[in-house]
Amino acid sequence: MSDEKICAFCEFACPIYDADAMLCKKRGVVSKAYTCKKFSFDPLKHKPPRINTAPKLEYVDIDTL
Repeated sequence: MSDEKICAFCEFACPIYDADAMLCKKRGVVSKAYTCKKFSFDPLKHKPPRINTAPKLEYVDIDTL
């Protein structure tokens, strides 16, 4: 579960046209960083950081094949 209890991760809030605002079913229009007692974590709204791994390349001499 996320340590941040903000509206951006709450099941009662959904994003609206303004990039910094959410529409909360309990509180109305609020900031993404807003917090309240009704917070309920929605795991589908949390996007974990992507881990970039470089592929391991192997040298193959095609002349010896």
